[in-house]
Amino acid sequence: MISIEHAKRLIKRAILANVTCEKEGLFITPLISGKHGIGKSAIVKDIAAELGGVCITIEGGTLKEGEITGIPYQYEDENGVRFKFLPYYAIERIQQEERRLFEVNHSGANATFLDGDENRYSQNDIPASRKIELLKNGEIRPVIVFIDEINRTDNAVYKELMNILLTKTVNGYRLPWWAFFVGAMNPSTQNSIYATNEMDPAQLDRFLKLKIEPDINEWLAYASSHGVSENITAFLKENPSCLSKDSAELEDEENPTPSPRGWDMINTIMTSEPYLRPFFTENENSAKTVSEDLQALANAKLGPTVATMFFASLAAPRHALTANDIFSDDDELSNTKNILHELSIAKKVQTCDSVLDYLQKNAEFLMLRKSDFKKKKAQLSALISQLDSSTKLLFAQKIAATKTDDGNNLMDFVFDAFESDLLETLDLTDRTRQLLEQPNHDQQ
Repeated sequence: MISIEHAKRLIKRAILANVTCEKEGLFITPLISGKHGIGKSAIVKDIAAELGGVCITIEGGTLKEGEITGIPYQYEDENGVRFKFLPYYAIERIQQEERRLFEVNHSGANATFLDGDENRYSQNDIPASRKIELLKNGEIRPVIVFIDEINRTDNAVYKELMNILLTKTVNGYRLPWWAFFVGAMNPSTQNSIYATNEMDPAQLDRFLKLKIEPDINEWLAYASSHGVSENITAFLKENPSCLSKDSAELEDEENPTPSPRGWDMINTIMTSEPYLRPFFTENENSAKTVSEDLQALANAKLGPTVATMFFASLAAPRHALTANDIFSDDDELSNTKNILHELSIAKKVQTCDSVLDYLQKNAEFLMLRKSDFKKKKAQLSALISQLDSSTKLLFAQKIAATKTDDGNNLMDFVFDAFESDLLETLDLTDRTRQLLEQPNHDQQ
């Protein structure tokens, strides 16, 4: 569960990571998902205040088509009839501030000599170290554009908002580096009682989605500092389940999955962390807190299973072995056996997954050379003998459920590598024993 205070710190880390990112087209845009009334907008306003900046809130549900992208305006100059877009008020405020900052840094300069109509005051190409310095000393006050209820707009407005969020551009105008975006949405599922637009996986992949839930202890602390009646706080202390309704119709069941873009985002967040410490307190910069935050962000973007495996790999003294490590050894794995013995369970599982991937892609090809394939199966048996019982079972289940690239059951090819060891040493489930003892059984 991500609570309000934890979410505040995670979002702050995520948006500031954009300052150090030098990859073209990669923007880390947090998307807050949570039930109504839990304080999504308050999170963003607090972050803006902590950074000495401002929060501009756009209520997505009230926008009309064309409003956010601006109203077209026709005028005439020496080149004839031309069109411009009168910007939305939030965009205009950012443009005015961008012009002011440019003129401060280029005293006496007449910006009309600059090329281009849309980005003539741009200072986006300064080094990351300079950007951090400008934010730290207050010369630049960041702007956080908070778009609330993004998935409760009509379809035309939804498309306009998504384009701005994902490209940071409006009608050719690229927003400055100190303008950050945060979106918020109500839970969106097939069973949801909210009237929402559905995000497709490609759109969702461009966001860092954080699912926020209310925490009773946090709310009681808030209530104490904001003069909420003791009658209410006393009741909720005794009945914490009454703070917020739990039901399937109010939950967000969408689970994050890894992607190349997701790994890029997590890399940006992790590498930016040392440079962004001046924006956090001593406690927030503690090794324990930073580790928890980075794993929470990885969970949100990659999913908890992949994130846990990744962070386990950082802590493990040895790396997992590859299929090449296993199959380039002798029949008894003389060179890799001791290494296998020292691997953590997570690393052994990763080693087995590498071997499984290799066999899935190459089983039919290997069958063409009987002696070579016989050696591979001997090496596979030696690998199995080095695994603990639970990892053996998991490996067997994966093998039994896998087909080769040509559509054949992989267990058909490697059954005897398991037969002598696995069936005798494990208390298998009936289903797994059936799969292993009947390798030709059709998997469904």
